Amino acid sequence: MSERELLREVKSLWDEGDFYSAHEVLEDIWRLFPKEDKFSRNCYQGLIRLAIAYNHYICGRRDSCIRVLKMVYHQLQPCRDKFRGIDIAYLLEYVIKHLQILEAGGDVHDFPIFPSSGDL
Repeated sequence: MSERELLREVKSLWDEGDFYSAHEVLEDIWRLFPKEDKFSRNCYQGLIRLAIAYNHYICGRRDSCIRVLKMVYHQLQPCRDKFRGIDIAYLLEYVIKHLQILEAGGDVHDFPIFPSSGDL
């Protein structure tokens, strides 16, 4: 499958709240890029981690979620501009919001949709 086809699958899984399966497909995309393409691999790894952070939360592992969200925040900063049709800045807004909520002892009630361009 191509990156575009796999991203369509990621969007469907992510938007359904199946973050674990979305992370698996994101790993398939990550493997499409050569090790020399550090930027793309780093950005996709950040997305993989974000999916895992949300999976941790859903499974009741708040501390793990917070720890991974902090890593994601730093890892996705260089990818802020739309990365390969994915609105990373939008996702980072949720990362910041969710970190604030969780660190204050609150609960997350909404997750971002997977913000890919409509031409996927």
